[in-house]
Parts: sequence; C-alpha cells; structure tokens
Amino acid sequence: MKILKNEPLKQHTSFRVGGPAKVYVIPEDIEELQKLIRFLHEEKLPYDIIGNGTNLLVSDAGVDHVVVEIGRALEGIELLPEANASDAASPLRGLSSSIGTAARVASDAAESENSAAVNEAAEEKIYYLRVLAGTLLSKAAQFAATQELSGMEALRGIPGTLGGAVTMNAGAYGTEMKDVLYSVDVLTPEGELRTLTPAELALGYRHSVIPERGYIVVAATLALRKGDPAEIKARMADFQNRRKEKQPLDKASAGSTFKRPEGYFAGKLIEDTGLRGFRHGGAQVSEKHCGFVINDGTARAADIYWLIGEVRKRVLLEQHVELTPEVKLWGNF
Repeated sequence: MKILKNEPLKQHTSFRVGGPAKVYVIPEDIEELQKLIRFLHEEKLPYDIIGNGTNLLVSDAGVDHVVVEIGRALEGIELLPEANASDAASPLRGLSSSIGTAARVASDAAESENSAAVNEAAEEKIYYLRVLAGTLLSKAAQFAATQELSGMEALRGIPGTLGGAVTMNAGAYGTEMKDVLYSVDVLTPEGELRTLTPAELALGYRHSVIPERGYIVVAATLALRKGDPAEIKARMADFQNRRKEKQPLDKASAGSTFKRPEGYFAGKLIEDTGLRGFRHGGAQVSEKHCGFVINDGTARAADIYWLIGEVRKRVLLEQHVELTPEVKLWGNF
C-alpha cells in the first residue's frame, strides 16, 4: 500500500486544478482496500474515493480527509467461458487471489437473484466480462470489441474508470452502464463485500444508490452479446468521430459539466443564453460545445466553480430551467 502526504490533486483530475490531499492512499489489491476501509471505518476517519478524476472539481485549498485511489493498481479484465452461467453468478471470480476469497463471502445472494437471468442468458448466448473497478472504461470496451462482443461501443469514449462509470450510471449516445450490467461487487462502509444486482442499485439517469449508501465499487460483471466485428469497429469509429467533431477533447475539462434537464439539452440552453465562450479567469464555456466548461491552462478551481455557478444563474433567469452540475465538488469553495 502506497501512502502519500500532501499529494497535489491537480495531478489526479481531468480539470488539472485542485490543492493537495492531506493523505493519499493507493491500495495494491482488493485485500488491501478492504483492510483500509475497515480501518478508516473503525477509526471514524472521513475519506473519499478517486478513480480517474474525470468528474471531479477539487478546491484550491485541497482536502483534509483521506483520499483513496482505485486506479491502475486495481485493473483487470477477464472474459468468462461462453454462456457460463455458474461463473457469471459468482462475484469477483478468478481475477486475483483476493477476489477469489471475496467470492466465497459474497456469492450466495447473487446466485439466487440471478438464476432466472442466467437461464435466459444461456439461451441468448450472453457472454460475461469481469472487470475490476480501476480499469478504464475505454479499455473494457476495447477488450470487448477484440472478443467480438457488442454493447459497449458507445461507452468507449467515456474517460472514467469502470467503478466511476457504474457509480454514476455513465452513458453516451443512448447507451448507459445499466444496459450492460449483470452484477456489481461493492465494499460496504464497514468493509464487507456484497454483490448487488442492477435492480438493487436503483440505476437512473446519472444516478445509483452507491454514493448515498457509502458503497465502493470493486468490480462488475458485464453481460454482452456476440456481434459482427466490422460493425462493432464501425460503430466505435462513428462515435469517436462524433466526439472529436463536437467536444473539446483537446482541453482540460470534466466532460459534460451539467446533467441533461428533462426535455432540454444543457448545451443548447447555455448557448441560447448567449454564453458561448463566456469566461472567468482561466475557466471558459467551450466555444465548441457549450455544455463543457474548460480550463484554458491557467484556471484555478475557484474560477471554474464561479463560472459554473454564474452559468446556472443566468440560464435560470433567462430560460427558466435549473441546471444541475454533473461534476462532484471536493473541499471548500
């Protein structure tokens, strides 16, 4: 386990801003993560989880609580045997020795709840991909494509980790994580391993019960179907080209800054309010896509925070629609 003091969080977020974390911990495997969470719980020490830092704005002063990274040290992808129902129902199977131990603790509930789905899966030739939480979602989607498995093409361009994507039910171009999830393996705030079905996660638009219950995603099983390799490749290329054409991928940002209001598009509302290119300090509403707030390379976290708030205020006044930030805030602003 790696422990860093006063670690600059701007090095760990896609906005490239933010002060230090007083204590920054990088567990090397699931066992270390579980022991760490149990220790923090017993000692009543507050903590937050960071993955790829792509949906996060940290204050310039940083944070005093412990930050736990679930990243490259907790990567792993495994294709389970074809339509192997018994393996798919067994959580955290085989990716590491620690995960194998976890499976013996957490599998019974998933086996009973998922039995009907397993039978259906076998008939429809559903294939199961086991992915650890620190794995980039783009890597999981690309791995699926190499196995000629379809369902994740639209998700490939999402820059976060599998854990973060499950936590917020990330999505793009009409596909969300809930469309490919079979089961999710989490740590409870007490450090106990549990396996949950998608129904138990109450997945909705950019929402799950994971944050409110203090769960930590450690792995997930994805259910995918065989597809035509050429068609999978073509769809991935199409989605990537659309992103390049419409999104400021060359700028530091947290992706879409605001959730989509029901019946509207955040970017269109911002544009109609006359805020294309609107800036404060080094923070700017993207000229390319008004739904993105970007860092021009000189922004402070305070600049970005102020700009987000001002955009919300002006859109509410002129369009009578309230925008909700998709970006999480850490620290005092």
